[in-house]
Amino acid sequence: MIFSRRIKTRAQRIVLALAMSGGVAFAGEAQVAAPPATRESLVSARLGINLAGVTYWTTEHPFANLALHASRWRTQPFGKPFTWDAALPPMTDDNYPKEVPQGAAIESFLLGTSARGHLPKELVVLYDGKGRLNYTFGARLKQREPGRDLIADLGVQVVETDPADPVRNIRLYEPNVAADPPTFRKAFLDHWAGMSALRFMDWMDTNNSKVRHWAERPRKANFTQAEGGVALEYMVELSNVQKTAPWFCIPHLADDDYVRRFAEQVKRELDPSLPVYVEYSNEVWNGMFEQARYAAQMGRELGLSSNAFEAQLRYYSQRTTEVLKIWEEVFADQKARVIGVYATQAANPWTSTTVLVWKDARRYADVLAVAPYFGNALGDPERQEDVAGWSVDQVMQVLAREVETGNRQMIEAQAEVARATGVRLIAYEGGQHLAGHGGAENNPRLEQLFLAANRHPKMKEIYLSHLRNWQAAGGDLYVLYSSMGPYSKWGSWGLLETEQQAPSTAPKWEAVQQFMRQTAPLPGQTGG
Repeated sequence: MIFSRRIKTRAQRIVLALAMSGGVAFAGEAQVAAPPATRESLVSARLGINLAGVTYWTTEHPFANLALHASRWRTQPFGKPFTWDAALPPMTDDNYPKEVPQGAAIESFLLGTSARGHLPKELVVLYDGKGRLNYTFGARLKQREPGRDLIADLGVQVVETDPADPVRNIRLYEPNVAADPPTFRKAFLDHWAGMSALRFMDWMDTNNSKVRHWAERPRKANFTQAEGGVALEYMVELSNVQKTAPWFCIPHLADDDYVRRFAEQVKRELDPSLPVYVEYSNEVWNGMFEQARYAAQMGRELGLSSNAFEAQLRYYSQRTTEVLKIWEEVFADQKARVIGVYATQAANPWTSTTVLVWKDARRYADVLAVAPYFGNALGDPERQEDVAGWSVDQVMQVLAREVETGNRQMIEAQAEVARATGVRLIAYEGGQHLAGHGGAENNPRLEQLFLAANRHPKMKEIYLSHLRNWQAAGGDLYVLYSSMGPYSKWGSWGLLETEQQAPSTAPKWEAVQQFMRQTAPLPGQTGG
């Protein structure tokens, strides 16, 4: 996927701006999407899902404690314009302010989305320590007790805190919260029940990660899981609750000690009946990411090839093998649980061969992973004026033709590489890729055309045809991109836009549910 991760990074900024202004528009808030497939209704769909990143402006809320979606703290001087730039005071280890500067408050967006139809208007804020909270951005305090506030709407300020017993452990729940509330919201669990894998690439803030050492990992006790990635404990717990294999993306700068400690914690805490997919970073072939540029630099320094791209791919293969070797050492008595992922560029089978034949890759490779997207060529800036003049029916016709020709041929070519090297073919991401890029994202006619196409009923059949072609070619697990999120000029990645989306505006969701219910496995396909 050449353009999507840049699109999504920029998408977060535009969605944030719209959400703060109350200007986000979402389709079909009036109805609830069709009920998801249950585990009992499945044959062996072999579908997984990339979970959308945890942010405070998200439309998907995994955590029952909604404060885990909060923004980072910022210092807001009273009477001054909004800013992210003022320095923070000293903070506790779990990222709460130890003091409040005079003439200012320490502020966070607990929830920054206008798509709140699935949540009650009034919510409960709980906290430990001594101090006082204010509520901003339209929020209204309804009732106050020590350590417990009832509010409507959702900005919070720490305006007083006791340095000896600071305000901390802020939680945000729906009313009538249980004494021992669950970690995850039932609606979130129900949506992704029956998936064969949960890929945590966005939950881990994988792209352009700065994490090198185990001490730098996200902590479960931190205020918010929406800055710097979600704690491993939550990812393992979700996998255990769902009985679904986790797919982890190890940061590209992570040292061997990080890799080993990560693997050791997974072995201790993950349900022993579950396999675990292990991938080194994400799209290390893709030059738009720091991890790809790092691999290119390391490949050059190590002299892995006189061809710069080949050296980059060989370094990726080599480091993947090193990471998997550590995992297999940790899982020495359960090596079969570790599924070694080598991911390459779907449109270029040479990258797959190059990665899989380098040094010891065949010893540790269980799967070749690609991202068989379709439709990305329609966002080419050189084609934007032509494509922007199309009808939505023309777009659907072009996508349907691509799925049955070039996209299908791409899948078959990668399946042949997988067979030749003795590994399974899986998709680490995939689906439609209708988004302008290189400036075309700013073409309003193109944007509206792509939004309409993603909501068009014909998208359902296109997805079904694509998934059937994948299976017919011998493709195994297909991890769709992605779970839920608002659509914008930066792309329409979610199967759903909101929890309460009307089924008639969610053709991708409907296609996936139908495929999961109706598709029988090919011979030899299993859940792991």
